[in-house]
Amino acid sequence: MKFRILLALTSVVILGGNTSLVAAEISSGDLIQRVQVLTSGQYAGRGNGTEEGNDAAGLLAAWFREAGLLPGFGQQYLQKFPLRGKSWTGNDLTGKFSYNVAGILPGAGDLAQRYLVLGAHHDHLGRLDPTLSGQGPAVDGSYYAGANDNASGITVLLELIKVLKNDGNPARRSILFVCFGAEEVGLQGSGYLVSHPPVALESMDAMVNFDTVGQMTDNRLFVSGVATSDVFGSLVKAANTEGLDLSIARGGWSGSDHMTFNTREIPVLFVFGGPYRQYNTVEDLWPTLNLEDLVKITAYCQRLVQDLRHKPGDFSWIMVAEKLRPEDDGNQNRDTWFGSLPDFTEDIQGYKLAGVFDGSPAAVAGLKKGDVLVKMAGREVVDLTSFTNVLRANEPGTLVEVTILRDGNSLNFTVVLGDRKNRK
Repeated sequence: MKFRILLALTSVVILGGNTSLVAAEISSGDLIQRVQVLTSGQYAGRGNGTEEGNDAAGLLAAWFREAGLLPGFGQQYLQKFPLRGKSWTGNDLTGKFSYNVAGILPGAGDLAQRYLVLGAHHDHLGRLDPTLSGQGPAVDGSYYAGANDNASGITVLLELIKVLKNDGNPARRSILFVCFGAEEVGLQGSGYLVSHPPVALESMDAMVNFDTVGQMTDNRLFVSGVATSDVFGSLVKAANTEGLDLSIARGGWSGSDHMTFNTREIPVLFVFGGPYRQYNTVEDLWPTLNLEDLVKITAYCQRLVQDLRHKPGDFSWIMVAEKLRPEDDGNQNRDTWFGSLPDFTEDIQGYKLAGVFDGSPAAVAGLKKGDVLVKMAGREVVDLTSFTNVLRANEPGTLVEVTILRDGNSLNFTVVLGDRKNRK
């Protein structure tokens, strides 16, 4: 594989915002530089199975090496794995491949043989015309840059390395830093990694996933998976020293790479900045990020990860199950709000949306009239009844992954469920 590594930019672009309350160790300039590089035409949206996407993995391996991390896979930073299915743009992935990128920061003392996994996915949706892959840098507007999703998570991950390398605590966990490939096409990279782990799964005490953390709405940060270990609750709250409005969810099933670790009985936390208007569009560009939010989130993650790294003892995994049959539960959540109208005109498999209310959770996430919802929160949706059952099994404020069919393509969206009492 040919790696094209872009050198550091000679000028730093600052988006504005007051960062005076943020820890001095965090470099806002480094944060935005990395996003600019990853979203440049050279990497053309980091599409799965593309030359540009694999070049981006090579860039990340070089960044890990330069940061002083040990190779995560023996003598290598890269883990190659085969792809399956289709890309977001409908391109057949059969016979193509992607990479996970991993590096290790050793621990010390009694916790040195235990691991904290920190992850973020590096892939995005690639070019609007996938047949142009490998034909040189893409021009603006011809590819999905994915600044928030998920160049933002990658830059937070890289920034944490600098702080954690200076950690002198005599007892601290080793850290496995991972940039996952193929998250956008069904968590294929993280699924491959847990089946071919660089360190024993039994040594992984917890996994923290950073996805879409480049902006917030009203200072609200979503943290889910808090009940997957009994040690998480107090640490998640204690790390919030800057007055963020934390929206805390118990389960660890919201759709991103942490889910694959949860299925292997490893406690998980998912840090998410919330839905945003540019999601899965060509408008998800670095100038749309809120640098003040990005730095605040990085500072929060810094405190949270350090506390997790130093926490003595085992992190026992707790299964946080969803209700399978909420219609049998007298305490079902009838106030949970999605914000759509059902289409009864067609006899189809799934829940077709006849309309989406402006400002509703569905609208904010990017769902549209005509979408057919076929999966929600890990449950199959075959009709209005099954949709309603899944909706009522979740509380307002919960993050759920939904799969919809649109124009022949299968797309995934993260929806933050609302409360009917707060409808405007």
